[in-house]
Amino acid sequence: MVDWQDFLRHLIDGCFKICNNCDMKHHFKVHKFGFTLAEVLITLGIIGVVAALTIPTIVTKYRRQATETRLKKFYSVVNQAIQMSIAEKGSITLEDQNNQNATNSEYITNWYQQNITKYIKTLKDEAFNDTYYKVSFVDGSGFSSYMNGTNKIYIFYCLNFDNCNGGSFDGKNTFLFTYDKTNQQIVPEFSHQDINSLKQNCYNTNKQLRYGCAALIMKNNWKIPDDYPWIR
Repeated sequence: MVDWQDFLRHLIDGCFKICNNCDMKHHFKVHKFGFTLAEVLITLGIIGVVAALTIPTIVTKYRRQATETRLKKFYSVVNQAIQMSIAEKGSITLEDQNNQNATNSEYITNWYQQNITKYIKTLKDEAFNDTYYKVSFVDGSGFSSYMNGTNKIYIFYCLNFDNCNGGSFDGKNTFLFTYDKTNQQIVPEFSHQDINSLKQNCYNTNKQLRYGCAALIMKNNWKIPDDYPWIR
């Protein structure tokens, strides 16, 4: 007679042997995968090519957007400050500086501080070479300004205050505005011209003749045109 209990015990012992190592991973063959040096170098080369093609585009796009934003903000914030001053005083008087017992820079300093400073956040301001008055804003931008013999104030806005070195307006780092005393607001120089005329002016290879770059961007809804040559 077959002892079924003994038979089952031997069957179980044969199928499931007790293992001294409880980690069962050693019962299976482990396959390790890796990359060869050639594969790594090829991958790095592809990444480098893609980066070389895309990074300049990304940088240019960022610079364009930053320029557009700062120009629009400067135009808006300063004109808002002027309107607040007018609302309090009734008007802002701009006299011929030749009738004042002051240098050019002193007259502009007094005019700006009496009418504008109260309504706009500035980091610092200073007179420069008896000719220019310079203002630095908290966002790192700023302007230098000059007043000519016809009591017209020229405002040279700088994306970075460190580039405010007098009367520069290259269409890349600095842009030209003026104070319109009739309408009592700042406006980009040549803002009365159309876009095509402004392009001819702004795209001039001589950076000292690019009077209309700020006006061009404003007329284009504060967007830099696709063919704009100075920020690429």
